[in-house]
Amino acid sequence: MKQYRIGDFARYLGVTPDLLKHYEDMGIIQSQRSESGYRYYPFHTTRLLIESIRLRNYGFTLREIQEILQAHSVDNARMEALLAGNMQRLEQEIQLDEALLEDYRDFQAWKQPLEKRDWDWEIRWSVPMCFLPHTDRDDFLQDPRIYEILNPWMSFIPIVKSAMRVETDGQLTWGFLAREQDVQRLGLPLNEAVMHLPSQKIFYYKYRGRVLKMIKEEPGEPDHPAFQVLRSLGLEPEGNYCRAHLVPADWQLDPGYHYGYYAIPIRD
Repeated sequence: MKQYRIGDFARYLGVTPDLLKHYEDMGIIQSQRSESGYRYYPFHTTRLLIESIRLRNYGFTLREIQEILQAHSVDNARMEALLAGNMQRLEQEIQLDEALLEDYRDFQAWKQPLEKRDWDWEIRWSVPMCFLPHTDRDDFLQDPRIYEILNPWMSFIPIVKSAMRVETDGQLTWGFLAREQDVQRLGLPLNEAVMHLPSQKIFYYKYRGRVLKMIKEEPGEPDHPAFQVLRSLGLEPEGNYCRAHLVPADWQLDPGYHYGYYAIPIRD
């Protein structure tokens, strides 16, 4: 049977020589060495390589591919279990990609008014949200329930937003904010540490800059731009509110120069 040097064989199959070497190191394919040490691959290796790539793209690991291709008989039950597991993994990846794309598009539309000036506002009903507290002003919160579920919440930033919750008594809590629909779509774990925020009529103060980081966060602070706008509209805040941190607006100016918004419940 005809044999091909590694460079030619890689070219005929649309792969790289490094991939062939890696698959050979894993025991999936084999080459023959000439007296001068060159690798040669027999033509029938084509089938093994194509089958390996098919299984890889289905989500099998190289060790699983090696096991399948070297088995004298295929365990159909195991194959079905592996395929089902990989299908579930792919569905989760697709859901994450769709959520990221949706979040990116929402942000592009959200920040458009801020290209002309550094702040804007709107009033609308919020969707139900979930807030996982994490730190206070100076330290991590000592609630073990937080750290039982923190890793997956961190893994889904930026769909999960870094946010600060301001209580009516002035207490500040930093944590992670996510729409309830995203929590369900991404399968984020929940426990008693998570606060559920119902749909409310919200005044959103959107901003681009760093000035708000230097303003006191106490509720109703007279010099706070968000509350200045609220008063000018004859609106009254009601209950706790959040400040969400989005993406940097310009890292060259200051790491604190970013896009963000205040979500302040108002009386209906």
